[in-house]
Amino acid sequence: MKLILKQYLASLKERKELDAVLPDLLSSMGMNVFISPSRGFKEYGVDIAAVGQIKGKEEKVYLFSVKSGNLTRETWSGSTAQALRPSLDEIQDSFIPSRIPPEHANKPIVICLCFGGDINSGIAQDVSGYEKKNTRDNITFENWNGDKLSEFIQQYLLKEELLPSSSQALLRKSLALLEEPESSSMHFSLLIDEALSNATDTDSIASSITRINVCLWILFSWCRDAENSEAAYLSSERALLLAWDKVKDHYTGKNKPSKSFDSILDTYQQITDCYVDKCLIPYVDLKYALSHAVHSPCSINVNIKLFDVLGRLSVKGHWILDSLSKSYIETPITDGESEEQEKLRFRLREITRSINLLCVNNPILLSPYKDSQAIDIGLALTLLSNNSELDGFVNNWLSEMVKMCIFSFVSNGMYPIVHNSYENLLEHKYKDKTDSNYKNKLTEASILYPLLAVFCSLYKLDSVSLELEMFVTDELAHSTLQYWYPNQYSEQNMYSNSDMHGSASTNFPMNGKLALEHITQECSNADSFKRMSAITKGKAPLVLTACRCYRYPVPFHYLENWIAVSE
Repeated sequence: MKLILKQYLASLKERKELDAVLPDLLSSMGMNVFISPSRGFKEYGVDIAAVGQIKGKEEKVYLFSVKSGNLTRETWSGSTAQALRPSLDEIQDSFIPSRIPPEHANKPIVICLCFGGDINSGIAQDVSGYEKKNTRDNITFENWNGDKLSEFIQQYLLKEELLPSSSQALLRKSLALLEEPESSSMHFSLLIDEALSNATDTDSIASSITRINVCLWILFSWCRDAENSEAAYLSSERALLLAWDKVKDHYTGKNKPSKSFDSILDTYQQITDCYVDKCLIPYVDLKYALSHAVHSPCSINVNIKLFDVLGRLSVKGHWILDSLSKSYIETPITDGESEEQEKLRFRLREITRSINLLCVNNPILLSPYKDSQAIDIGLALTLLSNNSELDGFVNNWLSEMVKMCIFSFVSNGMYPIVHNSYENLLEHKYKDKTDSNYKNKLTEASILYPLLAVFCSLYKLDSVSLELEMFVTDELAHSTLQYWYPNQYSEQNMYSNSDMHGSASTNFPMNGKLALEHITQECSNADSFKRMSAITKGKAPLVLTACRCYRYPVPFHYLENWIAVSE
């Protein structure tokens, strides 16, 4: 385990990675962190500052200057502005005389050189000489390298009673199976369940989530080294949802459980950013690139994976949209956008443009094979409905999707069916689809056609709406047209998927106007959605993340404002 931790630490970047782990570690060691990593103003060489005792020794002030990887000649005293030696000089010349709080002024000071790897042998003597030269009565130096950090993490963050040997074994299994992402994420899910099982009070919940976050970072760092982030993506999604399920009753935004959840949310965002930026965005504007990347001669594999990718891109967009909307509320635009708002807006445009290009360059996204792919389509359309610049694309996509669904059914092709497994879809592909009883059985229910009817009506595609309505009336009279809404049991089960929940409205009208009236009435009656913790505590995209992860339809509540305007 120590070797795993050391490899993990050595792979971390300096900013938002190594310096994000350290405050949690110091807090777990019983120290008081009075300066945390920050951006935008100078701390005179100090990244993190804490006061406390280590192993029962005298209380001291610990000042950390953090660097990533191994300490080389370049990162020690090179020309880069981030070199360590100039930072140590700043700590002694500026920070210690003026920035240490008065109540700690008379305590011994330890300047800690903190880095995830080792000191290169070529500069070990230089570092040692510098430390001896500058050691004084009240100022000493310590090297917190990968060995020391991994030992402390194992002792304090992953200690036996909070991450027992069985959980450490699950982490090792998860790391060993990175090339089999589903197996890897399954073992990591068991680790999450075990870590959270005995967390009941605020302190144990906060510490358990922090430990899961450290394990998730370890998994992510190994995935990043292997250039295969799938296991980290799947694990981060489930870790985020289960962490919220545990912390939701204690979440205030300021206490320890809140901070631990915000920290794992940040890890989730970094993992999903890495996935989107490395695996998707560079290839969406190349014709058939992502379809080819599935590496399968079978169109079923390509279809399943690309709709999955569509859902992932869309959920990422929803998180960015949520952050941008909150930023506009907190800092209304008076004299232009802030730098943060501009950055978020450009990022959101990048994601929505990628969805556009993904669909244009991979035409298989015009033909859902599974009725449940309505979930991924719903995530995308709900996001794109906030961007009028892409209305033309959405109109074309909706129109072509409706036409392809109708054509596939009439011509006995790969029309959407109720089954989800690859095996069932493969059997369906080679089945004689002219048998009406067979077709009726595989289309006995649908959430896809109601979803398409709603969005065709909202985008005022009258001719397409009429064509869809006539098709369903003529060919799918046997089908139970329905949609799903959260109910009073959803709050208890939505984030953990521990049991079935929600309610379905059947006899869904396919007439566009009647469909909008129907969902308006259902949304007003199904007010459990508005009382869900993710909604009331400002984490609305968690519901959408759960919909993607656990395969629930996107609640129409996210469209209520648009429906009200269109009516």
